[in-house]
Amino acid sequence: MQISLSSALQPHCRLNTRHQFSCAGLCAGARRPVLISSFAQHTTAQVTCFAAEVAPDVAEEGASPQTSEHTNNRATTQQGSGASHVKPCYPTKTINCSDEEWKARVDLAALYRMCHNHGMNEGINNHLTAIVPGMPGHFLVFAFGLLWSQVTASNLLLMDSKGNVVRGEGHPEATAFWIHSRLHEVHPAAACVVHTHQPWTTALACLSDSTLPMIHQNSMRFYNDIAYDKEYNGLVLDEDEGNRIAKVMHGRRVHLHANHGVIIATETIGEAFDYLYYLERAAEVTIKALSTGKPLKIIDEAVCATTHEEFVDSGIAAEFARLHLEAYKREMLTNKDADFCK
Repeated sequence: MQISLSSALQPHCRLNTRHQFSCAGLCAGARRPVLISSFAQHTTAQVTCFAAEVAPDVAEEGASPQTSEHTNNRATTQQGSGASHVKPCYPTKTINCSDEEWKARVDLAALYRMCHNHGMNEGINNHLTAIVPGMPGHFLVFAFGLLWSQVTASNLLLMDSKGNVVRGEGHPEATAFWIHSRLHEVHPAAACVVHTHQPWTTALACLSDSTLPMIHQNSMRFYNDIAYDKEYNGLVLDEDEGNRIAKVMHGRRVHLHANHGVIIATETIGEAFDYLYYLERAAEVTIKALSTGKPLKIIDEAVCATTHEEFVDSGIAAEFARLHLEAYKREMLTNKDADFCK
């Protein structure tokens, strides 16, 4: 089934707007979106969601199985030393699609539920999307009219870059298409794109100076990685505004839009949640600190740069994000959100 975006969203369109769906050359040197690494590593749908066994590669030579188990539990901050005992959670498919698409659906549905449970959504608005590995020019998004608590892996829409729904029932909200299609096209990290009006971050965006000050460890996750957009032009209902936002973002992972909210583009779905989560925490600390009326204690630039490099550039943050996502998926399978993977 194909539903044309132009017909489904006609009431939202601005008058006298005629745009092509090409944005070639928008950002010089822009790369195609990278594949979601956590999907590429696991090519078969999993029924078992969590296994606590110790991987052979982390056991010390000559150690007994009991010793190996204790060895694996040691704290580590080394790049690439992920928790090998935490296996990805991908329950059996409920629709006819590729394994890669199903994994993207499960993780994106989990992201919608996680954001809902943390109060990051706003009614039936705001939107989260993810590409499907092996399907260039396609991405998943929720059907407009659902609460985020109602999103499941099977009811997500698969869309193409021209605005056609190629799998699923319903249509996306107009701004979801115009913002996300542009970023998936041109942003080098945009395997997952999320847009929310989460309260503390949006409060920061409503200040005349919305700069996130480097006053806390969480703040340094975003050191030199936020594009501050001071131009608010109303609802994003056409290609021009979507392209303008993508251009302002210019490869950064975070776009803080004045008088509006936040847009985040990351290489994985897990990272998208961690960026939303920790940005909201950093913004909350900032607003509360400002409310005291006392001077902020700004962290030295060199410390900010080093901390960002140690945590984000090293890949540690990406592994933490993977584990964070998997932990929430396991928890949701035991509570009211257990249907997220249906």
